[in-house]
Amino acid sequence: MTKEQNERLVLSFESIARSLEGLNETAKQAGKRYWPAPGQQREAVLSHVPNEEDEARRNLGISDGPIEDWYTLTPAEDEPIGERSAQWAKDHPPEAKVIDARPETTSKRPKGRASTQETKSKS
Repeated sequence: MTKEQNERLVLSFESIARSLEGLNETAKQAGKRYWPAPGQQREAVLSHVPNEEDEARRNLGISDGPIEDWYTLTPAEDEPIGERSAQWAKDHPPEAKVIDARPETTSKRPKGRASTQETKSKS
């Protein structure tokens, strides 16, 4: 290889390097536009939008709380009740007579119907 060819190779490599450097700067600018540098990270906030299943669980009294809540019972006197419920409790003491509202079960036949013994054929 001659001295002149070496100089031409060096000049062409320098030209290629300048072109690649320009392409690199252009790619960096485009990348910053489409993929900006991440900012300061925030603490994660978890949220939950209630759905129909959550509403049904709440209506049934099912919760995801600790199981100890089910074992601790409070006396009924401590629970707040409304004015009408309090008045009803005063008017109906616990010693009130309980009436059995079940109908009597009788096997009375309607009139005009024959019994099974009367309808059997005499053989």
